[in-house]
Amino acid sequence: MMKWGIYGAGGIAEAFANDFKKVAGSEIIAAYARKPERSKLFCEKNGIERFYFDEDAFFSDKDIEVVYISTPHALHAEVAIKALKSGKHILCEKPFAMNADEAKRVMAVAREEKRFVMEALWTLFLPAINKVMEWVKADRIGTVKAVQANFGFIGNNDPLGRLFNPDLGGGALLDVGIYPVLIANHIAQGTPISINAQAQFTETGVDASTFITAKYANGMLALFGASIETNLINHLVVYGEKGRIEVPLFWMADEATCYSQDDVEVFKCEESQKHGYHYEADAVCRAIGDGRMENETVSHRFTLELMETLDRIRAEVGLKYKQDR
Repeated sequence: MMKWGIYGAGGIAEAFANDFKKVAGSEIIAAYARKPERSKLFCEKNGIERFYFDEDAFFSDKDIEVVYISTPHALHAEVAIKALKSGKHILCEKPFAMNADEAKRVMAVAREEKRFVMEALWTLFLPAINKVMEWVKADRIGTVKAVQANFGFIGNNDPLGRLFNPDLGGGALLDVGIYPVLIANHIAQGTPISINAQAQFTETGVDASTFITAKYANGMLALFGASIETNLINHLVVYGEKGRIEVPLFWMADEATCYSQDDVEVFKCEESQKHGYHYEADAVCRAIGDGRMENETVSHRFTLELMETLDRIRAEVGLKYKQDR
């Protein structure tokens, strides 16, 4: 029985804890939140045995083997390093860190401590996305020529809130723009060789909307959109020389359609398979059980290259955080 602890008690932690019930042979035994009442309520609601509001006590719990980190972005690297040095394996929410330099420091500590670490890119473990990659690899749409993907919504514009506060890593790119970028990198099996981007900024200095064009070494073109100020059509379209693949709400995909010349194939998940965080958690458990230090889908290299791509986009639009100094 692999025992997990959750660091953070926000909305994504709630979703993770709920979906975790589908992970066989593992359980969440503890959770940490800064406020005692929040930690206690979170644990009671999710049937978790131990609640902590003392960080040192949480990390000192010898029964916790794996820590799922669900804090705002700006805390990811700091918390991950603390957890690793406490002997825990790590599943850390996206973005893995604020920049590639922070990510490299975390990876270095993981190697020193001989502990598993993975960025929680849950999208890449969904059955619908696996089907998309199966179609691409089977040459159903021919050589991929272009990818178009957006993720945009109207967020809470509280200047102190997670989305608009630069001290918390706010902004469209790191919060939701990471999804179009990661799916394009995944399909291209590489990073862009050229990037052009434009952004609109909030009064707090983070990007409200960012739009990006990119070209990959294999010739694939990509067009990304990210916004926390307007609703976009949050779909993925993969264009090939002899067809296309469409994925509605690709970041939480439960269906996909392949248009290949005169043939149309529709993939739909069963109700029990829909947009679940349990797929990534199960992948972590299998890897640790096998004695591996990383996962083959979201490898250390994939995470570092993703962070480097995000850094390049930020440099293109002039988006900086205090962690960059």
